[in-house]
Amino acid sequence: MLVDNPIINSPFEEPKRHWVYEEGQPVIKEERRPAGYFLRPRTFKEQAALFEEEFVPLELVNTIRERVKEWRERDYPGVTSITRSLLKHWNNPDRERKLFFCQREAAETLIWLVEAPHSEKQGIDIPKDNGLTRYAIKMATGSGKTVVMGMVIAWQVLNKLANPQDKRFSDAVLLVCPNLTIRERLQVLLPWHPKNYYERFDLVPGSFLERLQQGRFQITNWHLFQPRDDSRSKSVVQRGMESDNAFCKRVLKDLGNKKNILVINDEAHHAYRPAPLPEELRERLSPEEIAEREEATVWVSGLDRINAVRGINFCADFSATPFYIRGSGYEEGTPFPWVVYDFGLVDAIECGIVNEAGICRTIAQDG
Repeated sequence: MLVDNPIINSPFEEPKRHWVYEEGQPVIKEERRPAGYFLRPRTFKEQAALFEEEFVPLELVNTIRERVKEWRERDYPGVTSITRSLLKHWNNPDRERKLFFCQREAAETLIWLVEAPHSEKQGIDIPKDNGLTRYAIKMATGSGKTVVMGMVIAWQVLNKLANPQDKRFSDAVLLVCPNLTIRERLQVLLPWHPKNYYERFDLVPGSFLERLQQGRFQITNWHLFQPRDDSRSKSVVQRGMESDNAFCKRVLKDLGNKKNILVINDEAHHAYRPAPLPEELRERLSPEEIAEREEATVWVSGLDRINAVRGINFCADFSATPFYIRGSGYEEGTPFPWVVYDFGLVDAIECGIVNEAGICRTIAQDG
């Protein structure tokens, strides 16, 4: 961002302006930046010409954004009483610790997709991923996506506990992440954790916190999804490849026999379904790219097995970069087709949430 002061919006209100380059000079445009991404040129020569990058709008995201805004302005028709209480709590202008607009809007987007009347969603087509319902939330690093995870968990669990027969909601939450470091960081999403985010960021009214603890929670990294096969073991009893039922019993031990599970995938750009590659292309991949494909395969295959046995309500996929990478089998740099929300790094810079390096400012919240 080549301007002296890039901050032109409040972090607590919908962005109203954004920077653009006209004839090589930065100027302010009096409207919100549309959701989209830059499709990077493929050749080295083209990459050297920064301004030759093509901006591609995320049409689905832009449509949903406008629908959610209109729905918000009409005071959220169709939501449950629990959801209405949470929205009122999050939007309270007198809160001691205000939530960023992007955090509220991201949560609102998922709520709209689940609770808004069908008439509100005419023409919205979000492709499923091999039968999985997935909603990708694209948020810049430092913009507080862990807080949004807590908001989504509270909304889902509290509604399910209040209305056990309502299949739109889940009181069993599985959080999946890439490694042990992130798994440790996500412990703050357990409502009984001494530093839990529900209290720290005032995500639920005080009377709801004890009820939230009645949900079932499990935080794991994708490595737990590695299938087991004891056919080559020296054990007297050899069961062979692990069945889907045995897999779910092992992997979901903290969730008991719960069904209709809410899955939250953190750093979800690792959780894609690799497309087949011709052998000549596979041979060009680096060891790191091969490992990335294998990780993605294990991750989504595990979700498939859980969905087959227990049922997954939906996956909330959180990532700053939900794009296909080289070696995925898809066009490099294109977004996952189930992206429903976008608040990118430049948006976060213009709202004063992160600085140009993507580092949290003192005003920014954790996550």
